[in-house]
Amino acid sequence: MKRSDLTFTAILIPLDFLMLMVAGMVAYFLRFTALASVRPVIFEIPFTKFFVWSAFVALFFIVILALSGLYSIGFTRIQNEVQRIFTACSTAIMLVVVFIFFRQELFTSRFIIIAIWLLSIVSLVIGRGLLRYIRALLFKYGIGIHPVALIGPAERCTMFANDFAAHPGYGYRIAGTFDSFSDQAKARLAEDIKKKNIDEIIVVDPSLPRSILENIAAFALYLHVPLRYAADVVSAKRLAMTMLAGIPLIEIKRTKLEGWGRISKRLFDIIISLFLIILLFPVILLIALLVAIDSRGPVIYKNIRVGQRGLFAVYKFRYMHINYCTGPGYDSTGAAEKLQQELVKNQSVRKGPVFKVLNDPRRTRVGRFLEKTSLDELPQLFNVLLGTMSLVGPRPHMPQEVAGYDIKHHGLFSVKPGITGLAQISGRSDLNFDDEARLDLFYIENWSPYVDLIILLKTPFAVLMRKSRV
Repeated sequence: MKRSDLTFTAILIPLDFLMLMVAGMVAYFLRFTALASVRPVIFEIPFTKFFVWSAFVALFFIVILALSGLYSIGFTRIQNEVQRIFTACSTAIMLVVVFIFFRQELFTSRFIIIAIWLLSIVSLVIGRGLLRYIRALLFKYGIGIHPVALIGPAERCTMFANDFAAHPGYGYRIAGTFDSFSDQAKARLAEDIKKKNIDEIIVVDPSLPRSILENIAAFALYLHVPLRYAADVVSAKRLAMTMLAGIPLIEIKRTKLEGWGRISKRLFDIIISLFLIILLFPVILLIALLVAIDSRGPVIYKNIRVGQRGLFAVYKFRYMHINYCTGPGYDSTGAAEKLQQELVKNQSVRKGPVFKVLNDPRRTRVGRFLEKTSLDELPQLFNVLLGTMSLVGPRPHMPQEVAGYDIKHHGLFSVKPGITGLAQISGRSDLNFDDEARLDLFYIENWSPYVDLIILLKTPFAVLMRKSRV
């Protein structure tokens, strides 16, 4: 373990305590000084008493932060750290409120509680951000950086080397690469480790035989250096261990969207979709009227897609002439389906099982505008409310597309499809199918409420910046 890692981890505790105290003092002066003229103070707390009270609360916050894994040694991504800070501060302030309630303390300032909660999150993020910045500057000058050895094929070593170079904040420098664990490699590794030229080994070949991996592990243990192993097939975040008959069993979870994750995402979908339906209801009515005036046929087009539980109808504003609509209830003669196949063959701009017809002649005048702006997808908010879709998730798939999928792509059906998703904000129309599927599978494996929120916030900008293809 590098001394700099221990030093920066140790600094975190007094730094967090200091930032929490700053948050408490700012909340106090906001309420009893800045806002006193706006909202008169009914029950004033002496500053000395509040300072002592804040110190105890800050120590309690530190305990919750520690239980949330925020003082573990090693690199963590900033997104994960912010999410953990938010969760830990929310838990801590909730427990403080419960304590005040059961103590029947005379504490009437709700503003102080809310301000401390928000300011604690902000101050902790700022404090840790500054520490990260200082550490990144030290890494830039080679202070505290980890020289590592990579063992694996040349292309995978290059991939890791490029990633480390692009993210200097990781604090890693490639000090040597080895395509195998030969006797020559062992001798060179042993010499470099003894000279402190290498302080960690990373095996980047997930197909390495177990016997060789065990030899590398024994070698690393003998020379007192950490060993890490890169796995491609199974994400560590999807592993859970249980005991059965005294034997540890490893379960490969499909996604974190199981259990409470699934419940919280569903509640979020209901609340936000209902809010958006109410907010956008005048727009929805106006578009429905324009579609009805522009061409004959139903306003809503029920497009059959494949979701988590099989076939279901995706609601969209009809953007095609009715005689060109495909699917049950529309194309009784099969002529529309035949035309679609011809257009896909001659005018599709996407490769693989997924198609995108360029200059689609089947669209109505209003339909061109709706598809270009994605306003045709507004009725999918009702899909979300009914539970057949989610606000964020993989793209809903057509049955004819699914027929061409490989077995690895069926992992896309482990969660509900979404109105928007990681592929959509990453330029879906410009991605090939494999890249789109890879992004959606990454989302499924790495889901979090924070990820959903970021995707939702980026979606309007992705729609506005989308290249026009009409």
